[in-house]
Amino acid sequence: MIEGILEYLADNPPGAWAGPLLGVIAFAETLFPPIPGDILFIVISGWSVSGGLSLVMAAIYGVTGCFLASCILFYVGHKPGRQFIEGWLSRKVERERIDRAKSLIADRGPVILAVSRFIPGVRSLLVFMAGSSGMRFALAAIPIAFSAIAWYLILSIAGSIFGSNIQAAEGFMKHFEIWIWIILAAVSLIFLIARIRKREERR
Repeated sequence: MIEGILEYLADNPPGAWAGPLLGVIAFAETLFPPIPGDILFIVISGWSVSGGLSLVMAAIYGVTGCFLASCILFYVGHKPGRQFIEGWLSRKVERERIDRAKSLIADRGPVILAVSRFIPGVRSLLVFMAGSSGMRFALAAIPIAFSAIAWYLILSIAGSIFGSNIQAAEGFMKHFEIWIWIILAAVSLIFLIARIRKREERR
């Protein structure tokens, strides 16, 4: 599929629909995480920017698609969420991922949502869990939007740098995710040390 898309990009200039397409990619990737949406977004945003679409507009389309899909995930989690978790979702997603998402939301919901796009493997699941936890949408909307803005601004910048070179996009995402894991590990270690110190002080 990606090869066919690349062939089309090589043979055709971006049209007025290129921007909305970025929104559709972000929407689909957020709602159906197995889709390689991040790499597609980088490649197509690079192609779109080369045709005159501004980097900021590329990011705005991505943020819009991601936020709309996140609203759907939150709503589904808020309404039939618990039954869904115990039923279909528990059969499709590893229990460990579900429990990890639950734990993260229970501890620091708004903070976790603010960085949710940067947590590989559970980022869309975190939004769903926020809805099922009973969190009010008014409390969740701003951190969800912040996370989407930060994420798609980075992807749009990457697209403007690498253009429609899929190898460069894949290499960027691979190294970017490694750095994300390193940062997450460092932050987790800092929080763990802080908790241990607090416990020792209480004693």
